[in-house]
Amino acid sequence: MKITTYLYLAVLLCCLASCRKEDELTPSNIQDLFAPDPNATDEESVLRREFFEATQCYLLFNDTLSHEYMGLDGYGNPYYETELVGLEWNITTASYLRFRFDYLDNIEEKRNAVEFLETYLIPYVKNILPYSILAVNKIDMYSSDGGPYEYDSSPLTYSSVRCLAITLDQLQEPGIDYVAYAQDICCEMMISNWGGDPEDAYYGGEAEEFFSVNQWDYEEDKEWYDIPYGTGDEYLELFYDYGFLENTNEEFLPTAKEDATAYIKACLTMSDEEFRATYGDWPTIMEKYEIIKPLVDATGIKF
Repeated sequence: MKITTYLYLAVLLCCLASCRKEDELTPSNIQDLFAPDPNATDEESVLRREFFEATQCYLLFNDTLSHEYMGLDGYGNPYYETELVGLEWNITTASYLRFRFDYLDNIEEKRNAVEFLETYLIPYVKNILPYSILAVNKIDMYSSDGGPYEYDSSPLTYSSVRCLAITLDQLQEPGIDYVAYAQDICCEMMISNWGGDPEDAYYGGEAEEFFSVNQWDYEEDKEWYDIPYGTGDEYLELFYDYGFLENTNEEFLPTAKEDATAYIKACLTMSDEEFRATYGDWPTIMEKYEIIKPLVDATGIKF
């Protein structure tokens, strides 16, 4: 009995010592790299601080979180430790994607971006805000199949586990419909909020069942489905047969994001009775609607 007691006390003391060492090694003044310098007084830092205070979401205008001089390497050259937002990273792996950003040019554009976000977008998405938003003029996405990276597309938004990048170049166009623009962004934010791998039809996310209905059809050539090329609406019923609500591309069927966006918009702009009256004759559409409608309703978002 005494030996058992001594062993117990020894283990307990080791645990306490370990905890004490851990406490001693944990810095107490770490600054979140997504936040601006709390002592900075320039207008951009003030804008970002005020945005966080109003939304509890960090705002970025650059994907470089830190760039610190670390000293000289073995050849006498200076080297730096740099941390980027890293949209290509998810929780466990990195994708075969790379991103290039066209940043907002000046403080006036940044003020306009904040005004748009707070006035038009945040009221929709306050319940599904990401950890941070990277506001830029344009996102260029590049992909690779094992060779050189080539231009893929310029998405409206792209989300990683800790940041949502948003393209805001349309804010500079005359006559822009701010409400419609915000609603487009809102739909894509809802898809991101459901999670899953965006490179694999959002596999693993809350909407996986929805995407699985057409997972082998996304971005396939229309010829294989006997659908004529073009972006007109005269062949829409051919899309309905396969469960798609919109014709989004000249040659290919919709992407997973385009597909979900069309359904989200329909859920938010049509009553249940209207949707069933319009699409009730197409079983695949109704199958997908029954899956996604509860997910949209659960967000509490309304247009």
